[in-house]
Amino acid sequence: MDVNIDKMNCNLSCFEELSPLKYFKQFNVYQDVALYTKNITICNIESTTPNIEVCSTKIIDTKIIKTMQGTSLEGQHLSGKKLIIVGTVNLSLVLEYYVNCKRSKGLNKNEILKVSIPFSTFIIIPKETCDQEQVNLKYLIEDVTVANISLDKIFISVTMLMQYIDEY
Repeated sequence: MDVNIDKMNCNLSCFEELSPLKYFKQFNVYQDVALYTKNITICNIESTTPNIEVCSTKIIDTKIIKTMQGTSLEGQHLSGKKLIIVGTVNLSLVLEYYVNCKRSKGLNKNEILKVSIPFSTFIIIPKETCDQEQVNLKYLIEDVTVANISLDKIFISVTMLMQYIDEY
C-alpha cells in the first residue's frame, strides 16, 4: 500500500476556515531521553529546557483491517474498517548547558540531540476503502512539551493530529 503524508499548514487564525474533520485521531507520544553523551563530563551541570529545531513525522507501515460495524458506547460510528498506522515523530533539540568543571572552566555549550519517538495508532476509515488504494494522510503537530526530569534526563511529549483524507 502506497502512503502519501503531508503536514497540515495551520495557524491559529485558520481553524475557522477548516472544514470539519471526518476521519482523524488525536494522540500523544512521549519518551524519556538521556541528555548527556560520553564526551561530556558530568559535574555541576546546569541545563535549560531544550529548544525544538525540527519536528517531522515518518510513516513506517500502514495496514487496513476489518472490524465490527455499529456504534460504540461513546457514540462513535464504526464503519467496519480501520487504518493501522505505525511511524515515528522525529525531533531535533538544541541543548544548552553550563558545565562548571576544572577542565572546562565554566563553559557554555550547545549540542543538537536527535530524538525519534515511535508511535502506533488507528483511524476509522470508510467501509468502501480498498486495501490496494493509495492512503492519503495529513498530520499536525499541535504541541511539543519538554520538561527536565533530572540532571541527565528530559521528558518529551508530543500531541499530534493524524487525518485520513478520503480522496483517490
